[in-house]
Amino acid sequence: MKRKIIKQGHNTLTITLPSKWARDFNLKPGDEVDINERENGIFITTEKNDENSKAEINIIGLDIPSIWKYFMAVYREGYNEMVVKFDPNVTYDNPYKFTTAHSIDIKYEKKQMRRNYSSFETVQEITNRFIGFEVIEHHNDYCIIKDMSEPSSRAFDSSLRRVFLLIEQMGEEILEASKKNRVDNIKYIHDVDINVDKFHDYCIRVLNKTGLKGQKRTNLIFSTLYLLEMLADEFKSIANHIVRDMNGKKLDNIVPMADLTFNHFRKYYELFYKFDKEKVVEISKLDFEIHTYLPTLYKKKPTKRSELTDDELEIFNHFRRIREYVNSLTELRIEMEF
Repeated sequence: MKRKIIKQGHNTLTITLPSKWARDFNLKPGDEVDINERENGIFITTEKNDENSKAEINIIGLDIPSIWKYFMAVYREGYNEMVVKFDPNVTYDNPYKFTTAHSIDIKYEKKQMRRNYSSFETVQEITNRFIGFEVIEHHNDYCIIKDMSEPSSRAFDSSLRRVFLLIEQMGEEILEASKKNRVDNIKYIHDVDINVDKFHDYCIRVLNKTGLKGQKRTNLIFSTLYLLEMLADEFKSIANHIVRDMNGKKLDNIVPMADLTFNHFRKYYELFYKFDKEKVVEISKLDFEIHTYLPTLYKKKPTKRSELTDDELEIFNHFRRIREYVNSLTELRIEMEF
């Protein structure tokens, strides 16, 4: 919507508030609103709006994966405060055990994992995963969690950059492990993926609370973040297969595809922050190279030296998905230019 600027006095410029918005929050003459600068715009909020930015969840009867989903929903939607009700007599396993099903997550193995977390300890552990969220009150059967940060475009930019860097790290570690035939460095790749999810969720939260310049760009960034998270999961799955199924075996067949896929993603990363038609072409050439290389692997005739195992074929399937994600991400980035 547009508003005409009105001059009042010598140096004062004013605009009117949308009547529907004022009615929704029961604003009257004399009430105060908060105005925050957002690059080339302003963000107007009312304390009444902040008071309504509360959510309540009851985790009684929920398992750990379900509790995670509720927390993520409230956090991503941008609520400033959350009341969590729980049964103080219920205990849980380590909540991070349930964010992965992969054997590579060494520190989350059953033998090494502490059990019998109290309900509050479980809530506290999960809360620590979300940037800005802090438990500010703790009672017998409920606690109050509040956002102690101030979303900003600068925080969003640095968090998005962090998502890219962490995914790049995952790809680089997989490539290095394949070249050196050593899997030690990728046994803990789940921790990297947790950080990808952490910064991904924060970016979604900031978008929901403040948005970007233009709804179209905001929507494109939403889609980009979704695909980046899915891409990171594919890298984690590759690491899992290498550690679980290929440990002690030669990884020679994996190296060329790991190299191509890593460069494919890295070229897109460069394109995202510095758009250039030549980079688009480079990404297209790498895509074609991967596309034509994969069939040679799947159709490779088995010999004593070059037989491809089912485990290797499964790894190549994850590489194929990463290629598809990079293609979709590239299309979104091109769309941002128009």
